[in-house]
Amino acid sequence: MLCGLRMPLRLLVVDDEEGVREGMKQYLERCGYVIDCAARIAEAMAFLAEFRYDAVITDLQLSVDQGAEGLAVVAEARRRCSTARIVLITGHDSEWVPLAARRLGVDAVVHKPRPLPEIEEIIQSLIGGSA
Repeated sequence: MLCGLRMPLRLLVVDDEEGVREGMKQYLERCGYVIDCAARIAEAMAFLAEFRYDAVITDLQLSVDQGAEGLAVVAEARRRCSTARIVLITGHDSEWVPLAARRLGVDAVVHKPRPLPEIEEIIQSLIGGSA
C-alpha cells in the first residue's frame, strides 16, 4: 500500500432483475467499490474466471424457473476466489437455504427486500475497512 492509499474493492453483483442489479451497482459505486454485474449464471462464471473479487453478492434464483442457480455461483466463487466474502440474497423463506449456503461457505444470507445501506453495512462488516 503506497502512502496509505487503498485499491478499491471489487464486487460482483449477480441478479436477474435489472432494477435490483443496476440499483445496487449505482449505490455501491458511490460508496467507492468497483462493481461488475451479471444477470445470468454464464455471465457470472465468465466474470469469476477473469477477475478476483473481494466480495460476491448473488441472488439465489437467477431465472423464472425458480431454481437455486445462485448456489452454483457461490460454489464457483468459493473455488476461484477463496478469500472472497459471499452474500446470498433470497426471497425464499425455506429452512434448506441457510443450510445449503453454510455448506458452500456463504458468509451472510440476506432476505429480500433489504435497503441498500444495510447491504453495504453487511459487506463492510465482512470485508472490514472501507472501500
